[in-house]
Amino acid sequence: MIGNLPLSVQRRAVFFIGGYDPKSADAFFARHDRETGRFEALWDVEVDQTAITKVTDDITRASYETRGDGWTCHTDLLFLTLDDVVLADFDKPFLTRLARYLRSFADYMISGTAFSFARHAWRFFGYFLYPFVMLLLAFLVSLGVGYMICRSGVSLYWLSAPVIFLAAFSAFVQLGGKRYHVLHLMDLWSFSSDFLHARRADMDEKLGRVAETIIAASNSDAYEEIVLVGHSTGGALMLDAAGRAFERSDGTARFSILTVGSTALKIGLHPAAGWFRKRLNEMLNSRSIAWFDYQCLTDIINFYRVDPAHLMGVESWEAVTVRAIRIREMVDKATYARMRGNFFRTHYQFVFGNTKPYHYDFPAICFGPHELGDRAKLARPIIKNELR
Repeated sequence: MIGNLPLSVQRRAVFFIGGYDPKSADAFFARHDRETGRFEALWDVEVDQTAITKVTDDITRASYETRGDGWTCHTDLLFLTLDDVVLADFDKPFLTRLARYLRSFADYMISGTAFSFARHAWRFFGYFLYPFVMLLLAFLVSLGVGYMICRSGVSLYWLSAPVIFLAAFSAFVQLGGKRYHVLHLMDLWSFSSDFLHARRADMDEKLGRVAETIIAASNSDAYEEIVLVGHSTGGALMLDAAGRAFERSDGTARFSILTVGSTALKIGLHPAAGWFRKRLNEMLNSRSIAWFDYQCLTDIINFYRVDPAHLMGVESWEAVTVRAIRIREMVDKATYARMRGNFFRTHYQFVFGNTKPYHYDFPAICFGPHELGDRAKLARPIIKNELR
């Protein structure tokens, strides 16, 4: 399909964990099928969904048959839903959500992890600061409203001013939270802090089920390639699921890991996440598991031009193959113009279909006949370790 790459895959399993997003399985597959339509048009292939089944309560498998010029490929795409976890966090009272966020923000600052963000990915550090800055602005504006009440000389101003301040602050944050994603990002950082401190029993159960499903796929001999994909926060979650699968199978499970637009370092750089780094180190130092990490300069919600394995203390420098994408080369001018300035749309291009031929194409990775390792050879290395 691309150049002279071997047509080496006829049956593939793809496990996918996305970001901290309340997306149902139906919504995910509807989006993925839409993006697959771009893949079909671009590469002149046919992709048919043949079945969709529940593997567990939170893992859904959709099966696809893809036909191209001289090749066919069967893909089982397995998606882990996080909507129950995310919506439960969203349903907490506002003051609870605020307190959890402020605790997590303080945790990242006091531990020095936030300053590691600034050192290795200053734009991601800005993304980290964004909800706090928005909260601070809401606080200052509300404080100004309360001050004006005090200066107005109205009767009982000493009682009404604090009440109006609190009401204004709550209103500003919640209104801004819906339009500018403030509340969502507050909960995301609270979730991340809880996860790295091993306080998310709900995710332990989910990732345990993913690990068992990965082992079953590996043991079945039904697939020539098994790819574990983590996007955004899902990068950290999938690395953990992979580590669990490796441990539980005594190192016999075989798969490749693909992290795209990953924010795994928000877990892996924190001093309290030693358990995460240990699990990752044991898996990758076996040298039997390949990890590919795709990064993007124009996406502020990822770490660019870094070796995540090295930063997390993985001993083997060959543990991760780092590659970059250039979104301008993946999509047409009109599409690129629409997404400019929209950080979330840019971030999601990692898992959307292209409108121009390019070495990185997410539906092609899922449905095409080329192995992930062969495809990665088409991209230029971006870190020094890979140039050795």
